[in-house]
Amino acid sequence: MNTPKPAEVDSILKIVENFESVSSLDYFSEEQALEEFKKSFPEDMLYRVEGNPLQASLRIQIRANSQNLETIQKISKRLLAMPEFSVVQAPVEWIKQWESVKWHFFAIPMAVSAFMLVILWLIMWNAIRLTLLSRKELVNNIKYSGGTPFFIQFPFVLEGLLQGLIGAGLAAVLFHFIERPIVEYFPLLSQFTQKSQMASIFVLLFVAISEAAVSLFTVRKFLARGI
Repeated sequence: MNTPKPAEVDSILKIVENFESVSSLDYFSEEQALEEFKKSFPEDMLYRVEGNPLQASLRIQIRANSQNLETIQKISKRLLAMPEFSVVQAPVEWIKQWESVKWHFFAIPMAVSAFMLVILWLIMWNAIRLTLLSRKELVNNIKYSGGTPFFIQFPFVLEGLLQGLIGAGLAAVLFHFIERPIVEYFPLLSQFTQKSQMASIFVLLFVAISEAAVSLFTVRKFLARGI
């Protein structure tokens, strides 16, 4: 950044603050830039340099939900069009690499989740089956004494529904607590977590309903076959 006059700093900051997707910005004068450099590097690195070789700079923070290559390139282009800025540095290459692999962070968890859901269904099916076998005499007595299919099926369906709600609810609560630290360390993941509340509700309902459906299917199958 070409060192502006003190009177020009505020006007530059106001212009950049109005850029779309800019969350915050910090201005560092030549003296502040030198102090930052000394904190990170030994002072011996500057012993052959006369004066202060560092220029004033402006550090821009982009909103978490806008941290993508297109936004960074757009802001960089607007900054370079201003006479006060001579160089704009941004992790463009790193972001390009991230853009090329980011969907792996979506596809792989989805595949693992689908696999775990199938395993969960099998476990639930086997659990209901074992429960029916252990209560074979009770179920048969209810069945032959005039108990309706709904009367027999409802407790098992309710059990599956409650298990699904409790399991998915605990997972949603755990994700709520770990979501913020994850986004703080990996801001680019915010585009996957910004709608996490809706996703949590969907997962909660889906798991609960699927567990109830598995329970209903299992009970019906065993009642039709006879136990």
